[in-house]
Amino acid sequence: MSEETKEVKPIILEVYKENTTITIDLPVAYVTRFNQMLLEFIPFKDQDHFNEVMKRVQEGDQSEPFSYNVTTLLSFLNLVEDSARKQGHLKNVEFNPETKEQKDI
Repeated sequence: MSEETKEVKPIILEVYKENTTITIDLPVAYVTRFNQMLLEFIPFKDQDHFNEVMKRVQEGDQSEPFSYNVTTLLSFLNLVEDSARKQGHLKNVEFNPETKEQKDI
């Protein structure tokens, strides 16, 4: 029995160019969803776990996957916030933590 050599055809993939910057228009509603995902979807066990992960993030410790992924999400949100600030898309509000009410100032 002879082995047949099967020809492997190359495929064309679209990939990101290295060392470039992507400029996008990002609706605020989408950014809000990312914030919500951080607080509701990422499975923090409890407040202590959240604090522990945030401490690792602040220290730049990405040695375990959970902290690495939280760092990625926070870095994205910080990038968006910095861009929004530079473009004048942020405003100050007065927030009452007891009533959850806020008003523009």
